[in-house]
Amino acid sequence: MSFKQLILSDIPNNLSDLEKARFIYLKLAMYLNFSTKFQNTSSKEFAKMYTNKNVNIDNINTNQIICKWWARIYSSFLNEFGMKNEVIDLGHEYVIFYINGKKWVADATNDNYTDLARIKYGNESMHFGVCFDQKSEKSYPNINYNAKEMAIIPEIDKKFKFYQMRIEIYKQLRNKLLNVSANKLEISEKIELMFETIGKLYDGYYESKEFVKQIEYDFFSEEEMKHIHAVELKRTNKNLEVDIIQCIYVKTNDEYSYYLLAPNLDIRKVNPKDIRKLAYIGYGIDQKKIPGVIFPRIFKPGIADKKLLKYRIFPNTIPLPMQPYNKEQLGRII
Repeated sequence: MSFKQLILSDIPNNLSDLEKARFIYLKLAMYLNFSTKFQNTSSKEFAKMYTNKNVNIDNINTNQIICKWWARIYSSFLNEFGMKNEVIDLGHEYVIFYINGKKWVADATNDNYTDLARIKYGNESMHFGVCFDQKSEKSYPNINYNAKEMAIIPEIDKKFKFYQMRIEIYKQLRNKLLNVSANKLEISEKIELMFETIGKLYDGYYESKEFVKQIEYDFFSEEEMKHIHAVELKRTNKNLEVDIIQCIYVKTNDEYSYYLLAPNLDIRKVNPKDIRKLAYIGYGIDQKKIPGVIFPRIFKPGIADKKLLKYRIFPNTIPLPMQPYNKEQLGRII
């Protein structure tokens, strides 16, 4: 099955053009993630990614994209349905399309908490809607949230079971956390409760990280958030794609608790010794340090990281909690 067939495999019959545009927007968000390589590679590789605009929706085999690729993928699907559209390049790229002569915006890679993340985790999308500027030749990707057509979108979304399922999971998660009486808990106890409630994350490092950050802002006070910090551990694979693990650390009563966040896994509590052993399987950190952890390896963008000799000779030196991070996070779509 090609990528195009995968996206269109369960499209309902008798949809309007707007409903088709929305279906594709939602379905792409389920499969595509923002590239972890883009900001974590050499200048040469970065330039190659940024200038590569060749996208063929019949043979896409990676779920890692940047704004330019996403815009061309989405535009290609709209073309499949004969819908007038154009890719707008203002440094950041997005799509303008037309429904009954009115401009609409689709911009799934905009912002830190992108619509790729929001849709994947059952939040309301923020960058699909009626274009605020209906007159300019190259409109900025601003949404007119007061446009009467915007009221139609929640009703359209009810037709798509795959998205409704994610919405329901998010509602249950949010309600469970909001109903917790957490006033008497320490910050470390609250964050463990939150991570346990979240459970297994979906694929996509940035999507997972930003989703968890949004939940943190809902669950913790502004004062509590001052005690929650994070550092990224990165590894460049042989194909120059990049895996990232976020180490979240929380200070309580002059002691630190550590948690690791990675796609397709639960957020796990670990100890400093375990964190250091991630260096054995190629992970390094930028110049920022992890308090209480002496990490022995620096991340060098664009250079494939080799597993340390000790691990290659004695692979059992990696403790059980660390073993899942030995697998590449990047998934093929098909």
